[in-house]
Amino acid sequence: MRACPESRRAIVGAVVGFMYGFVLALLSFLAMGAGHGTWIPFLLSSAPFGVLVFFGDVGFYAALIGGAPVVWATFGALVAPCGRAKWLRLTQVLALLHYVSGLALIEATTGYGELVHLVRPERISPEIMLVWAAVYLAGQVTLWRRASRRGERRPTV
Repeated sequence: MRACPESRRAIVGAVVGFMYGFVLALLSFLAMGAGHGTWIPFLLSSAPFGVLVFFGDVGFYAALIGGAPVVWATFGALVAPCGRAKWLRLTQVLALLHYVSGLALIEATTGYGELVHLVRPERISPEIMLVWAAVYLAGQVTLWRRASRRGERRPTV
């Protein structure tokens, strides 16, 4: 039994998205600094699954292990085939919901003390934050290029 080309592209997109999410989760975990760092990368990378951190240790580990990889595997599977307008619109709406839920999680869980951690170089490594930000932004540019049809290959005549 063979999968159609669109299904294969969706599977490859899901795998690439999962790997991207895994890298984001790893960098976010490093930014947490054993509880002395910041949770902002973790909450933004894994939104909306970051809400699981409110459900104790089990929820934290579920969000850490499955949050960002699952979110980005889903996005990868949605944008890989990149042929139907309704799927592209769905991807755009889900990406916007991801941003809104990430900002809501950050607002709900952080206060003034968390923002102070961002300016204390002894608390978190600025290199980790810069690498996380670069990886996250590169993924967002790729996602929006694919979701806005600019990244789609057009047949040549």
